[in-house]
Amino acid sequence: MNLFTSVPFLKARPKTPRQVISDSWENRDSILESDVNLFCWKRQTNLTISAYLEQLLDQELKPISEYLRASELDECIREARAIWDLNTCKASDLFWQDVSELTRGFLSFSKEGCGTMHLKMISDDACTKFHTDGYSLRLFTTYHGKGTEWLPEKAVNRTFLGQSNDLIVKDASRIQQMDAFEVGILKGEIPRKASSVKGIVHRSPKIAHTGEKRIILRVDI
Repeated sequence: MNLFTSVPFLKARPKTPRQVISDSWENRDSILESDVNLFCWKRQTNLTISAYLEQLLDQELKPISEYLRASELDECIREARAIWDLNTCKASDLFWQDVSELTRGFLSFSKEGCGTMHLKMISDDACTKFHTDGYSLRLFTTYHGKGTEWLPEKAVNRTFLGQSNDLIVKDASRIQQMDAFEVGILKGEIPRKASSVKGIVHRSPKIAHTGEKRIILRVDI
Protein backbone atom coordinates (compact mmCIF):
# COMPACT_ATOMS: atom_id res chain seq x y z
CA MET A 1 0.00 0.00 0.00
CA ASN A 2 1.28 3.46 -0.91
CA LEU A 3 1.23 5.64 2.21
CA PHE A 4 0.80 8.87 0.24
CA THR A 5 -2.25 7.60 -1.61
CA SER A 6 -3.86 6.04 1.44
CA VAL A 7 -3.41 9.12 3.67
CA PRO A 8 -4.59 12.08 1.56
CA PHE A 9 -3.62 14.81 4.05
CA LEU A 10 0.08 14.01 3.73
CA LYS A 11 1.74 16.37 1.28
CA ALA A 12 5.21 16.56 -0.22
CA ARG A 13 7.55 18.94 1.56
CA PRO A 14 8.04 22.31 -0.21
CA LYS A 15 11.15 22.41 -2.33
CA THR A 16 14.15 24.40 -1.16
CA PRO A 17 14.10 27.60 -3.22
CA ARG A 18 16.97 28.31 -5.59
CA GLN A 19 17.92 31.29 -7.72
CA VAL A 20 19.03 31.36 -11.35
CA ILE A 21 21.67 33.94 -12.30
CA SER A 22 22.13 34.23 -16.05
CA ASP A 23 23.88 36.38 -18.63
CA SER A 24 20.98 35.97 -21.07
CA TRP A 25 17.39 37.29 -21.09
CA GLU A 26 16.50 34.24 -23.17
CA ASN A 27 16.85 32.07 -20.06
CA ARG A 28 14.03 33.85 -18.22
CA ASP A 29 11.71 30.83 -18.58
CA SER A 30 13.69 29.24 -15.74
CA ILE A 31 11.54 31.26 -13.32
CA LEU A 32 8.70 28.85 -14.18
CA GLU A 33 10.59 25.90 -12.72
CA SER A 34 8.89 24.74 -9.54
CA ASP A 35 11.88 25.29 -7.24
CA VAL A 36 13.09 28.64 -8.65
CA ASN A 37 12.03 31.86 -6.92
CA LEU A 38 14.36 34.35 -8.62
CA PHE A 39 15.74 34.82 -12.11
CA CYS A 40 18.39 37.53 -12.48
CA TRP A 41 19.74 38.70 -15.82
CA LYS A 42 23.26 40.00 -15.16
CA ARG A 43 23.42 42.50 -17.99
CA GLN A 44 25.81 45.42 -18.31
CA THR A 45 24.97 49.10 -17.83
CA ASN A 46 23.98 50.88 -21.03
CA LEU A 47 26.03 54.08 -20.76
CA THR A 48 23.95 55.89 -23.40
CA ILE A 49 20.71 55.25 -21.52
CA SER A 50 22.39 56.06 -18.22
CA ALA A 51 23.54 59.46 -19.50
CA TYR A 52 20.02 60.18 -20.79
CA LEU A 53 18.44 59.39 -17.42
CA GLU A 54 20.95 61.62 -15.64
CA GLN A 55 19.36 64.52 -17.51
CA LEU A 56 15.93 63.68 -16.05
CA LEU A 57 16.95 63.50 -12.39
CA ASP A 58 16.29 67.17 -11.66
CA GLN A 59 12.77 67.00 -13.06
CA GLU A 60 9.60 66.15 -11.16
CA LEU A 61 8.92 62.85 -12.91
CA LYS A 62 5.29 61.83 -12.48
CA PRO A 63 4.97 58.15 -11.48
CA ILE A 64 3.56 55.96 -14.24
CA SER A 65 1.22 53.17 -13.20
CA GLU A 66 -0.84 51.41 -15.85
CA TYR A 67 -2.71 48.11 -16.04
CA LEU A 68 -2.41 46.96 -19.62
CA ARG A 69 -2.56 44.17 -22.15
CA ALA A 70 0.44 43.33 -24.28
CA SER A 71 -1.48 44.63 -27.31
CA GLU A 72 -1.74 48.04 -25.59
CA LEU A 73 1.93 48.30 -24.68
CA ASP A 74 3.07 50.49 -27.59
CA GLU A 75 0.39 53.08 -26.85
CA CYS A 76 1.18 52.98 -23.13
CA ILE A 77 4.88 53.58 -23.83
CA ARG A 78 4.04 56.57 -26.06
CA GLU A 79 1.86 58.07 -23.32
CA ALA A 80 4.49 57.47 -20.64
CA ARG A 81 7.18 59.06 -22.81
CA ALA A 82 4.99 62.12 -23.37
CA ILE A 83 4.65 62.50 -19.59
CA TRP A 84 8.34 62.09 -18.82
CA ASP A 85 10.13 63.51 -21.86
CA LEU A 86 9.39 64.72 -25.38
CA ASN A 87 13.02 64.44 -26.43
CA THR A 88 13.39 62.29 -29.54
CA CYS A 89 17.18 61.84 -29.34
CA LYS A 90 18.73 58.42 -29.86
CA ALA A 91 19.40 57.95 -26.14
CA SER A 92 15.74 58.61 -25.37
CA ASP A 93 14.70 56.08 -28.02
CA LEU A 94 16.99 53.44 -26.51
CA PHE A 95 15.52 53.83 -23.03
CA TRP A 96 11.88 53.60 -24.04
CA GLN A 97 12.63 50.72 -26.40
CA ASP A 98 14.29 48.85 -23.52
CA VAL A 99 11.30 49.45 -21.23
CA SER A 100 9.02 48.14 -23.97
CA GLU A 101 11.09 45.03 -24.70
CA LEU A 102 11.43 44.04 -21.05
CA THR A 103 7.74 44.57 -20.36
CA ARG A 104 6.63 42.68 -23.45
CA GLY A 105 8.96 39.76 -22.71
CA PHE A 106 7.68 39.56 -19.16
CA LEU A 107 3.98 39.79 -20.05
CA SER A 108 4.41 36.58 -22.03
CA PHE A 109 4.27 34.80 -18.64
CA SER A 110 0.70 35.99 -18.12
CA LYS A 111 -1.99 33.70 -19.54
CA GLU A 112 -4.10 36.75 -20.31
CA GLY A 113 -1.11 38.80 -21.52
CA CYS A 114 -1.91 41.41 -18.87
CA GLY A 115 0.01 43.13 -16.10
CA THR A 116 0.58 46.41 -14.29
CA MET A 117 3.56 48.51 -15.33
CA HIS A 118 5.10 50.96 -12.87
CA LEU A 119 7.80 53.41 -13.87
CA LYS A 120 8.96 55.98 -11.34
CA MET A 121 11.75 57.89 -9.68
CA ILE A 122 12.31 57.21 -5.98
CA SER A 123 14.12 59.53 -3.59
CA ASP A 124 13.08 58.03 -0.25
CA ASP A 125 13.02 54.63 1.42
CA ALA A 126 10.42 52.20 0.11
CA CYS A 127 10.26 48.60 1.42
CA THR A 128 13.47 48.41 3.46
CA LYS A 129 12.24 45.46 5.53
CA PHE A 130 12.96 42.07 3.96
CA HIS A 131 9.71 40.55 2.69
CA THR A 132 8.03 38.49 -0.03
CA ASP A 133 5.60 39.90 -2.60
CA GLY A 134 1.90 39.07 -2.79
CA TYR A 135 2.08 38.62 -6.56
CA SER A 136 2.62 35.62 -8.78
CA LEU A 137 5.58 37.19 -10.60
CA ARG A 138 7.21 40.61 -10.58
CA LEU A 139 9.77 42.04 -12.97
CA PHE A 140 12.07 44.62 -11.43
CA THR A 141 15.01 46.61 -12.74
CA THR A 142 16.75 49.70 -11.41
CA TYR A 143 17.90 51.91 -14.27
CA HIS A 144 19.57 54.44 -12.01
CA GLY A 145 20.79 54.08 -8.43
CA LYS A 146 21.09 51.16 -6.07
CA GLY A 147 19.36 47.92 -6.95
CA THR A 148 17.15 45.50 -5.05
CA GLU A 149 18.68 43.40 -2.25
CA TRP A 150 17.75 39.75 -1.79
CA LEU A 151 18.55 36.78 0.42
CA PRO A 152 19.61 33.27 -0.58
CA GLU A 153 17.63 30.68 1.35
CA LYS A 154 20.45 29.79 3.75
CA ALA A 155 20.63 33.40 4.90
CA VAL A 156 16.94 33.90 5.75
CA ASN A 157 14.83 32.95 8.75
CA ARG A 158 11.29 32.95 7.36
CA THR A 159 9.80 32.46 10.82
CA PHE A 160 10.49 36.14 11.52
CA LEU A 161 9.17 37.66 8.29
CA GLY A 162 7.17 40.73 9.24
CA GLN A 163 9.47 41.49 12.15
CA SER A 164 12.86 43.21 12.23
CA ASN A 165 15.59 42.62 9.68
CA ASP A 166 17.92 41.62 12.52
CA LEU A 167 15.70 38.60 13.11
CA ILE A 168 15.01 37.82 9.45
CA VAL A 169 18.62 37.84 8.28
CA LYS A 170 20.71 34.91 9.50
CA ASP A 171 23.94 36.09 7.90
CA ALA A 172 24.22 39.72 6.74
CA SER A 173 27.40 38.92 4.80
CA ARG A 174 25.28 36.86 2.36
CA ILE A 175 22.89 39.67 1.37
CA GLN A 176 22.92 39.94 -2.43
CA GLN A 177 22.24 43.11 -4.44
CA MET A 178 21.34 43.61 -8.07
CA ASP A 179 23.39 46.20 -9.94
CA ALA A 180 21.81 48.96 -12.00
CA PHE A 181 20.38 47.63 -15.29
CA GLU A 182 20.27 44.04 -14.06
CA VAL A 183 16.79 42.54 -14.44
CA GLY A 184 15.13 40.40 -11.81
CA ILE A 185 11.99 38.28 -12.10
CA LEU A 186 10.81 37.61 -8.57
CA LYS A 187 8.40 34.87 -7.60
CA GLY A 188 5.99 35.86 -4.83
CA GLU A 189 3.37 34.17 -2.68
CA ILE A 190 -0.30 34.85 -3.33
CA PRO A 191 -2.25 34.66 -0.03
CA ARG A 192 -4.33 31.48 0.39
CA LYS A 193 -2.93 30.01 -2.82
CA ALA A 194 -0.78 26.87 -2.64
CA SER A 195 2.72 27.16 -4.09
CA SER A 196 5.51 24.64 -4.61
CA VAL A 197 8.18 27.15 -3.55
CA LYS A 198 8.47 30.06 -1.13
CA GLY A 199 8.74 33.54 -2.64
CA ILE A 200 12.10 35.29 -2.81
CA VAL A 201 12.87 37.41 0.27
CA HIS A 202 14.04 40.88 -0.75
CA ARG A 203 13.96 44.59 0.06
CA SER A 204 14.65 48.05 -1.34
CA PRO A 205 17.99 49.67 -0.53
CA LYS A 206 18.08 52.51 2.00
CA ILE A 207 18.56 55.88 0.32
CA ALA A 208 16.63 58.31 2.56
CA HIS A 209 18.66 61.35 3.67
CA THR A 210 21.47 60.52 1.22
CA GLY A 211 20.30 62.65 -1.70
CA GLU A 212 20.34 59.58 -3.93
CA LYS A 213 17.64 58.86 -6.47
CA ARG A 214 16.53 55.65 -8.15
CA ILE A 215 14.69 55.19 -11.44
CA ILE A 216 12.92 51.85 -11.50
CA LEU A 217 10.71 49.75 -13.75
CA ARG A 218 8.35 47.26 -12.10
CA VAL A 219 5.78 45.03 -13.77
CA ASP A 220 3.40 42.81 -11.78
CA ILE A 221 1.34 39.85 -12.97
